[in-house]
Amino acid sequence: MERANEFRILGWLEDEEFERVSSDIEPELPPEVLSDTDAEPEHQEENTDSEQSDDAIEQRHQHTPARAHQGEGSGAGGGSGGPTLTGKDGITNWYVHNPSSLRSTRTPRENVVTRLPGVKNVARGKNTIIDCWGFYFPDDVIDNIVLYTNQKLLLMSHAYTRGIRDIPQTDAIEMKAFIGTLYMAGVKKANHLNIDELWSNDSTCPEFFSAVMSKKRFQTLVQALRFDDRNTRAARKRIDNLAPIRELFERFVTKCDEAYSISEYATIDEMLEAFRGHCKFRVYIPNKPAKYGLKVYALVDARTFYTSKMEVYPAQQPQGPFFLSNDASSVVKRLIQPIVNTGRNVTTDNYFTSVLLANELFANHRLTIVGTIRKNKPQIPPELCDIRNRPVKSSFFVFGKPPNKCLLTSYVPKRGKNVLLLSTMHKDDRIDEDSGDLLKPEVITFYNLTKEGVDVVDRLKSEYDVSRISNRWPLRLFFTMLNVGAINSQIVFRANTQQTISRRSYLMQLAKTLTQPHLEIRAAIPHLHVELKQKIQRVAKLPPPPPQPRRVDGKPRCVYCPLRKNRFTQQTCSNCSSPICKEHTAKTVLTCSQCHDLEERQ
Repeated sequence: MERANEFRILGWLEDEEFERVSSDIEPELPPEVLSDTDAEPEHQEENTDSEQSDDAIEQRHQHTPARAHQGEGSGAGGGSGGPTLTGKDGITNWYVHNPSSLRSTRTPRENVVTRLPGVKNVARGKNTIIDCWGFYFPDDVIDNIVLYTNQKLLLMSHAYTRGIRDIPQTDAIEMKAFIGTLYMAGVKKANHLNIDELWSNDSTCPEFFSAVMSKKRFQTLVQALRFDDRNTRAARKRIDNLAPIRELFERFVTKCDEAYSISEYATIDEMLEAFRGHCKFRVYIPNKPAKYGLKVYALVDARTFYTSKMEVYPAQQPQGPFFLSNDASSVVKRLIQPIVNTGRNVTTDNYFTSVLLANELFANHRLTIVGTIRKNKPQIPPELCDIRNRPVKSSFFVFGKPPNKCLLTSYVPKRGKNVLLLSTMHKDDRIDEDSGDLLKPEVITFYNLTKEGVDVVDRLKSEYDVSRISNRWPLRLFFTMLNVGAINSQIVFRANTQQTISRRSYLMQLAKTLTQPHLEIRAAIPHLHVELKQKIQRVAKLPPPPPQPRRVDGKPRCVYCPLRKNRFTQQTCSNCSSPICKEHTAKTVLTCSQCHDLEERQ
């Protein structure tokens, strides 16, 4: 830009003034579908990496600061021939005012949503809790886990004297009961509690855990749980860092996409699954509570918090079929596959947001994007980053010159802070009337309403977490799938049945349903201890089975006395005909009313 033109533009900007709209109403967050989510959000409003202070402004940019736009409606006088600013790359041009002189009341084509949100046909008939959960973990998936776990159990049995008698094989019923036990431990917030306390016999712990299985069996299954064929694992690991969990994880993600179509607003962000064991793709993120763990990217519905797609960060993959680029733009383009060409909006943070990505999603995938953007991006004009003479609560908008479809917003929430946002969804510089004296642009209000989709899922997972402490990263990812699967299945259950129940009640019913068949089988074991049988009957709510008479040489024994007492008897119960001794006999005498009155007079 020539120097004369620059002074003309800046002078014109200083003469522009706009009207502010004030209100005392603060924007409300959308209602959460799931209850029990009272925790504070991880990210506060406008507190992003795109904020900057005056001391951080690059001194090499000596431009005279432009006057901030402080009102609504800059369409008049803009036009396609209006003043422009140039990005730091010297290529990207931005209009200072909206090039469109008229505002249309019609929904733009890129925001017309197709594939209406809600449960898809394949999951629409799931009306029970176990059916909804079973859609994400079908029988063939459970059978595969059983198959691979039995391989490990067989290997472990070689270290025992009696072999497979000490370490028996598992089956689908026991595996579901094991998963139900994990869910119940999460409900009781006992996922990190010492296992000895969960199976204690001093009446300080629930009977549920010891009724479902023994402590030793639970420990054995945790140790033996596997998700891939150990015979081919070595060959697969040479070309895939995620080989031990790849088959199960991809099947689960496919099921998440098949069951539900998310709303018009989606969020892409990263989750950190806490893990401190050995793993070549373990990461360190200091602003996350866990600090160390496995990074999982997720596409989440910003309204219902349904997780539609996930991708594990595998670090540098070996050359081969699983080699993928891990840069932010590539990750976003893989995560948006369930919503491509549907007119939805994706909200991202400044790690993912860029001008190039936003224009590509707009042009090639019919998706819009709203997100914070880092001030060091080369396409951003230096004038947006310079806030030394900007008043507090002021906004500065620039509009991309075609083919650039982006809107950039600079907002100063307080002295020395600058929030930069990019949007291809918003077309003008409107100020949100409900923001009151804060004078927030609509793009910032929208971002605050839709940015927490992944953060809410993180909070839901942590409230009733099923994960046990382990040094095996595939097991850690399996726990993540159980957590996300329970959240997604409850969303489907509510949509199909219109029933609203708390997450705690939902998980408790799920745990009981998963363990019920195993409890019934265990209660039928003939030589089980009497107290344990009674405990199983109480947990599973089973009627007491009729006792079987024990005979030695044709002589009946009392069914309630231990064998060492060797008590024979000729008496039987009048109801069930069980042999009983005098100690275990309760006599009932029936009298008429006249005799009863006579006895009372005497």
